[in-house]
Amino acid sequence: MVIEDDADIRQLLVIILSSRAFEVHEAVTGAEGQRLLDTVDPSLVTLDLNLPDIDGIDLCARLRGTSDAHILTISARPPQLTEEQCLAAGSDHFMAKPFSPRLLGAYLDGVFPREGAA
Repeated sequence: MVIEDDADIRQLLVIILSSRAFEVHEAVTGAEGQRLLDTVDPSLVTLDLNLPDIDGIDLCARLRGTSDAHILTISARPPQLTEEQCLAAGSDHFMAKPFSPRLLGAYLDGVFPREGAA
C-alpha cells in the first residue's frame, strides 16, 4: 500500500513496487489509507509523513496498532529527529526524500526477497 499525496512520487513508488511483484493499492490521504487498510491486508505500507489531512507520524502509530505490515516512512522532513519519531511510532524503516529508486529497490529486495532468488 502506498500512502502518498504527491502524484509523481506516488507513481514512482507504484512502479518500483510493481516491478518487484507487489500488488499495489494507492491512497492520497491518511483517511483514505486507513479505510483501505480495512479491506486490504498489505505486507508493506509506504507512508508519507506530510499528508494533507493527518500527520504521518500519528497515522503510523494508528496503522501499527491495527496492522503487522512492514511500514516504510518516507519524508522530506529533517531526517534525524524525524527518523527517531517514526521508529518510536512503529515504523520499521525511514527513508529521506529525495530518495534513490535504486536504494529503495535494494532495501525492498533485502526485506522481501524475490521468490526463486538465490
